[in-house]
Amino acid sequence: MKLLFKRLLVVFILIQNIPVIVQAKEIKYNHESITLSEIKRKVDFKVVVPQSIPNDWTLEIKTYPWDEKDKITNFRLHYMDSDDKYLLIGIEQSKESSNSSKISKEMDINAEQVNITGHKGFFVEWGNSGELDKKGELITGGLLRWIQEGTYVEMESSRVSRNKMLEVARSMK
Repeated sequence: MKLLFKRLLVVFILIQNIPVIVQAKEIKYNHESITLSEIKRKVDFKVVVPQSIPNDWTLEIKTYPWDEKDKITNFRLHYMDSDDKYLLIGIEQSKESSNSSKISKEMDINAEQVNITGHKGFFVEWGNSGELDKKGELITGGLLRWIQEGTYVEMESSRVSRNKMLEVARSMK
C-alpha cells in the first residue's frame, strides 16, 4: 500500500511540474499554400513569424526562386483579409547578407528609426491615403525593414496603419 501511495505521489508531482500545453492559434492558409513548417525545413536562415495576427486574416506563402522546391532563398508571407480580396501585410524574409545590411544603412537617411524588440528597424511611410482604420488611426502604410537573428525582414502595407505594422513586427519570433 505504501509503495502504491509513493508511486502515485511521484506521478502527481511529475504531472504538476510539466508545463501546461497551450494549443497554438491555427493558421488559416489559402490557395493550398506551402506551410511555415515546410518553409523552415527548406531555408538556411531563421524564419520569424508574427504571433500577433488578427484571427480573420489568412496566410499565403510565396517562395523564391519561383519554381524551386528544395532550396528556397527567400519567401513572402502574404496576410490577406478574410475574403482573400486585399493584401493587408506582406513580409519578405531572406538570409542576412552584406547587401541587406547596406540597404538598411541606406534607409537610415530617409526613414524613421524604430525599435523592433531590440533590433534597429527603419520605417518609411507611404503617401497619405486619407482612410481611417477601425481604431480611427490614419492608414498610410509603409515599408519597414530590419534584421532579426540573421534574417533580413521587409514588411510593407498600404492597408494597415504604421502602429499595426509595428505591433505585428514586434510580435515576430
